[in-house]
Formats: sequence, C-alpha cells, structure tokens
Amino acid sequence: MRHYLKVMKVRLLLIASFSFIGILSASFLNGSTYLSTANDDDKEEAPAEVRLAAAQKLLQNSSDISLIYVKGLVCPSCAIGVRKNLSKMDGVDKKRFRDGIDMNPETQLVTIALKKGAQVEVKEVLERVDDAGYNAIEKYKLHDDHLDAHRFKKDASVEVVHLKTDK
Repeated sequence: MRHYLKVMKVRLLLIASFSFIGILSASFLNGSTYLSTANDDDKEEAPAEVRLAAAQKLLQNSSDISLIYVKGLVCPSCAIGVRKNLSKMDGVDKKRFRDGIDMNPETQLVTIALKKGAQVEVKEVLERVDDAGYNAIEKYKLHDDHLDAHRFKKDASVEVVHLKTDK
C-alpha cells in the first residue's frame, strides 16, 4: 500500500509540474518579464486559399504522398496522436519525414509518405485521425495540373470537388 501511495504522489507531482510549466511561459523582452499562456486554443486555422496553395505546391514537388486536411490541427503537440496513429498504416514509408508522416499546423495539412505503389484506405485514415481526436476533412490530388479535393463523407466515400487555384 505504501508503495502505491508513493507512486501516486510522484505521478501527481509530475503532472502538477508539467501543467504549471505548460500553462505559463516567461518571455524576457527589453529586460521585462511578460507572462503569457502557452495555449494553442486561440490559434485559428489557415484560410482555405492558403491551405490549397500549399497543397498544390506540395503535390507538384513530391511524389508518392497522400495529402490530408485535418481540421483543428493547429499546434505541433496536437499532432502527436495523429502522427502516431497514421504511421501504423500499411504502405507508409517510415524512412521519410518523421515516421512517414509530416504535419504542418500552419496549414493543417498532413502528408503521408507512401511506399512505391502503395495507397491508403480512406476508411482507415478517417478512423485513425478520429481516434486521435480530430476530423480528416479531405484528401488532395493533382488532376490534369489542377487540384482536386476528395471530401470525406461519414460512410468513408468521397465527393470529388475540382478546385481552382492560382499558379
């Protein structure tokens, strides 16, 4: 019983310490200390135009990738569960990026590195992103040199939307 109480006490102290460090961060500007919350709840998602331009550029410059828009993915720490879940899929090339997954919280785009000839299943992507607490909204593909969005539906089917982007 004593051992259990000691373990619980240590765990509570660790949780309290990390919570305090995460809540407040000190910035030293002009010799003054400003306290600010280290919270990403107030970060907004990128405008659609920014995300689409980034998607088109990524797809034009990369091969063997799957590019997914994940709603709400606005900070690097938010992305940890998404990366962990997606990297376990068959066909992910874990030698590229970080465990085969690259995430950009500025655009909410998740890039999945694929092994040569591999594809990811829509249903599996939806389930794995959902398990991490987020929503996969659409997958982007280049088609005849323009960007298409494959919007995910609840039943794991997709609706193809032809998007116009400036080059």
